[in-house]
Amino acid sequence: MYKFLLTPKWIALTLVALMLLPAFNALSQWQWSRLHQRQAYNAVIVTNQKLPPAELGDVENSATRTIDPSHQWRLLHLVGHWDQAHQVFVRKQSFESELGFWVITPFVTSAGTIDINRGWAIAGKTAHDSPTVSDPPAGTVEVAARVRILSSTQKPRPADLPTGQVDSINPSQQVTDNSIVTNAYGELVASRPDSGVGLKLIPTPEITEGPHRSYALQWIFFGIMTIIGWVILVRNEAQNLKTADGKDPHIGHPQ
Repeated sequence: MYKFLLTPKWIALTLVALMLLPAFNALSQWQWSRLHQRQAYNAVIVTNQKLPPAELGDVENSATRTIDPSHQWRLLHLVGHWDQAHQVFVRKQSFESELGFWVITPFVTSAGTIDINRGWAIAGKTAHDSPTVSDPPAGTVEVAARVRILSSTQKPRPADLPTGQVDSINPSQQVTDNSIVTNAYGELVASRPDSGVGLKLIPTPEITEGPHRSYALQWIFFGIMTIIGWVILVRNEAQNLKTADGKDPHIGHPQ
C-alpha cells in the first residue's frame, strides 16, 4: 500500500517531517530548561528578600573584598558617608523605554566601601553630556540597598569616554585603595537623609516566569501538527490517486 511514499517527492517530504520533530522537541526542552532556570532565579529573589537586613561585614569576605553570589538580592543596612569624588555615570541604561545613566556612588562604611546605584537619570541631548544630578547628602547617612553581583568578566574602561562616564560598573577601577567590594554593588532602596533626590530608583525585580512555558508548549504543538499534517497529506494523496484511477489504487487490476 501507499507505494507513492517511495517516490522522491514523498521521501523528501517525510525526511523533512522526521527532521522537524527532534528539532521541535529540542526547542521545547530548551524552553523548559529556561523556565526551570527562571524559577530557580525567582526563588533566590524571594528567599533573600525575606531575610533580615545584613550589615556589609556580615556578607563581605574582608580578605578578598567580595560578596558571595548567594547573597544576591539580599537587603543591606549600611551606615556611613558618600564618596562623591569617585562617583561615575554608567551610560546607555534604559528605564521605562528611555535611555539614560545609572548614578554610581561609592558608600564608605566602617566595614569597607561598596558602590551604590543611587538611581537613574535621563540622558542629555548628546552622548557626551553627563546628567546634572543632585549631590548626595554630606555627613553620616543610613542606606538600605539590594545586593547585586557583577559579572565575573569585567571589561576595561574605554579611554575615549567623557570624564565621569563609564560603560559598566567596575569598582576596582573606580576606587583603587583596596577598600571597595570588587564583585558587587548595591541598588538603593531607601536612605536617610534622602540620597536619591531627582533620580528614579531602580525598581524591585519582577517575579515572573516569563513566556518560557507557553513557548515550550508551542514547540510541542508544532511537533504534533507536523505529524497530523503529514498524515493528512498522505491521506489526501491516496484519495487523489483513487479518484484519478476511478478506483482504489492499492487494489490490483483484474486480469
